[in-house]
Amino acid sequence: MKEVVLTKNLGYLQLDTSAVTATIGPTTYGMGTWETTTVGNLFVMREEIDIAGMTVEDLTFFPMAGDVQRAATNLGLAFATGGLIQEWIYVTAAPIDFRVGIPSMTFNLVGQANISETEFQNILWGQSWTWVMNTSVPSNFALPVNTTMMGSGEPTNGDRLYVYRLIGPSGFTPTPGSFCELPSVRLLISGQLKKEEEYSQIMRMRRSYELAQLYDED
Repeated sequence: MKEVVLTKNLGYLQLDTSAVTATIGPTTYGMGTWETTTVGNLFVMREEIDIAGMTVEDLTFFPMAGDVQRAATNLGLAFATGGLIQEWIYVTAAPIDFRVGIPSMTFNLVGQANISETEFQNILWGQSWTWVMNTSVPSNFALPVNTTMMGSGEPTNGDRLYVYRLIGPSGFTPTPGSFCELPSVRLLISGQLKKEEEYSQIMRMRRSYELAQLYDED
């Protein structure tokens, strides 16, 4: 058995909130691979953690805990009279897609409407935050009013972990020249590498394959 800590940096995001539908920017420098999804006002960064060097030795990764190191979130003038930002970070064994709107993601455990047991097992670790304007200080800083842990903690012997960070602003008042800022963060996933019996290892590899087949890039 060997204990490891996996890390992944997830970049800064600035959103223009001058209109009802937010857009990435106006600054784009150093923001990485952010994308606008098809559901509107939902933005995603997709990254991977390569663990092939561990699992190629026939070791299985057992996730134990996770944490996110971060700086301050700035909501800006558009959120001064209301509105919020939902943020989700997931670590999964196989790729996933996001086809539901913000209301469904807000009120479902792991961000997918009518989630199945298979989908739940795919999400190894996750955390979500609900950010609102901190009215106690005149600096547009955000305050987390809800933080939720999620995920199955299922072991994996796949060759990589898939990391997603999603941002969903809603309920804000469009204000000319206004924008909000989500800081860059560092994701930490700690776990153990263990040697399993051959049968268990084969069944886990089969499970990883089945989860991967659920992903539809279209």
